[in-house]
Amino acid sequence: MDFHGTLSEGEFTDLILQYAAEALIEITEGQARLMSRHVRIMLEWNSRFNLTRITAPEEVIIKHLLDSIVPAKYLPSSGNALDVGSGAGFPGIPLKIVHPDLQMVLLESSRKKVSFLAAAAASLAVPGIRALHGSWQDLRQRGENAGKFQLIVMRAIKPEPEHISRLASSLLAPGGFFARWEVLDSSAEEADIRERKGKGRFDVEFYGDFDYSLPGVTRRRVVRLWKKGG
Repeated sequence: MDFHGTLSEGEFTDLILQYAAEALIEITEGQARLMSRHVRIMLEWNSRFNLTRITAPEEVIIKHLLDSIVPAKYLPSSGNALDVGSGAGFPGIPLKIVHPDLQMVLLESSRKKVSFLAAAAASLAVPGIRALHGSWQDLRQRGENAGKFQLIVMRAIKPEPEHISRLASSLLAPGGFFARWEVLDSSAEEADIRERKGKGRFDVEFYGDFDYSLPGVTRRRVVRLWKKGG
């Protein structure tokens, strides 16, 4: 379905509000309008930069927007936040919209995607959001970033042990959270067991799996949290 040929911005905003209500998520019309603007910019850039394969309005809302904001209730709502491998801006931009007191950095290694993220942030005109080119390894090497973030989020990225031992350990502030979005299957469960066995080796401890559901989606989804001590 062609998004631009089927829905106006107002209609898409109404659809976001409808699906958010079905998911028992409270957002304002203004927040839904900002999310609608983000999606429209994403789809305008998509043909050039291949930001997403999901373009049908309902799928965009469920698999991108709701997937980003339904777990927001488990996460800090203020402070410095880092979206690692932000891509098309999920979950960082929707999280910033629902938690305005977050100071959100959208970190992306692709220059083309950084260009998109910068354009999206400029269009939204929401204070406290910026796009940054580079990797988390680059960010880690800069001393001023040590212990800077109250929240680090990661979605649609393959889990690696270094995400806990180096990324979260170095960049999280004491008491800060590292959050990883996951769709669980047998391999993910096995990785979970290995990670739990490693608990206590670093200053970042496994905090828990927090299940959430999306309309019409049956596979188990969790936001997996770690917390830095201190």
